[in-house]
Amino acid sequence: MQFDFEIVGTGWARSSVSDGNSKVELTASYLSDALGDLLAAIRSLLEGGDAARCSWEEEPGEYRWIFTREGGEAQLVILVFPDNFPPMRDDEGVEIFRTSEPLTDLAASVGYAAQRVLDEYGEAEYLRRWVEAPFPTSHLRTIQEMVASHPR
Repeated sequence: MQFDFEIVGTGWARSSVSDGNSKVELTASYLSDALGDLLAAIRSLLEGGDAARCSWEEEPGEYRWIFTREGGEAQLVILVFPDNFPPMRDDEGVEIFRTSEPLTDLAASVGYAAQRVLDEYGEAEYLRRWVEAPFPTSHLRTIQEMVASHPR
C-alpha cells in the first residue's frame, strides 16, 4: 500500500491511498486530528486489536477509516459521508476504497509518510500549520519500533 500525507494550508491536509489496483485522494481539516487519529488506529492494531477506526473531518463531510485485523492481515475500508453532524451509521456511507494488506506493510507505509511530514516540518512547525493538534510523535515511534521488530 502507498500512503501520502501533506499539509496544504493552515489546518488542511491532502492525502492519497493506493494499493496498485485503486487509488483515492482525500482531504482533512483540523476539525479532527487526522494524522494522529490514523496513527493511533494503526498502533491499536499492531498492539493486538482486532478492529480500529478513525475519522477525518471535512467542512462539511467525513472520511471514515475502518480497519479490521485477522492474524497478520489488515483490511482497510474508507467510507465517505456528505456531512459529519449528526454522526451517520457506517451503512449510510459510500465505500470509496478497500484493500487487504499485511499489517506490517500497511503500518510501515503510513509510518514512512508520517516520518516524511515530521522531517519536513518538525514538531513546532507542524503544530503551527495544523493548529489544533501536535505532531503524533509517540504513536509514530511506537509504530516504527513495532514494524522494525516484525521483519517482513
